[in-house]
Amino acid sequence: MRVDVLRGAQLIPSTRSEIARFRHRVFVEKLGWHLHASPTCPRPNEGEESDEYDHDDTVYVTLRGREDAIVGCARLLPAKNRYLLGDHFRHLVDDLRAAVDVGEAVEAATNASAGGNYGCASHVVDTPVWELSRFAWDQPEPNALNGAGREASQGAHELLRAAVFTARALGARRLIGVTFVSLARLFVRIGVPTHKLGAAYRIDGRWVAAYRIDIDAQTLTALGLKGAAPEASHTAPWGAPCDVSEVILPAPATASECVSPT
Repeated sequence: MRVDVLRGAQLIPSTRSEIARFRHRVFVEKLGWHLHASPTCPRPNEGEESDEYDHDDTVYVTLRGREDAIVGCARLLPAKNRYLLGDHFRHLVDDLRAAVDVGEAVEAATNASAGGNYGCASHVVDTPVWELSRFAWDQPEPNALNGAGREASQGAHELLRAAVFTARALGARRLIGVTFVSLARLFVRIGVPTHKLGAAYRIDGRWVAAYRIDIDAQTLTALGLKGAAPEASHTAPWGAPCDVSEVILPAPATASECVSPT
């Protein structure tokens, strides 16, 4: 698989549309999202999904597989000023101020585990907390057999690995966002501590909640990133194309999982 990391301002129209069509296929066609028009965002084209947070400063992480088709994508925004969780899902967070404040102790620990800065200061935004949203990958159909669960774990692992690597290169020490409870549990199963920030709610028939992921030694180790030195300008963050067979699957999470539906 190939990883591409681009800011919105760098996207050519065809790539922007390709990402929007992929998101529509995953979120609307497969997961049954109901799209709502935004007063601050032009209505997307038919068969595309986008919102007001898709702009020139947005950072996009995409995975490309066979025939260069997108097989996964994620969106990163600094958790300051305007971002999805802060604008529309504050009711899912018990203490938003605490969620976006990593604290000196946590920042020191994550700085130590990350090995400090990596010469990409021109790309770093002055906030240690970034929002991860629109996390989507081509996963098997729910009724598919022959290792569908393992394929889902591999896809989530690979995309989260790329997103965490990119966020870390941009100066992030924590990721926050709102997502399905089932996806957060999958993150836990692949070894990434995923902490719920408030109560879960049922939206469009599915349980969703707000979460945080600290970019610390445990997260980096689980994703096979411990000791890796990121450069935000790299197209393939870990230096070489990665095949599914190279994905590291950590040991299953213990009973002390960080997530629950309520």
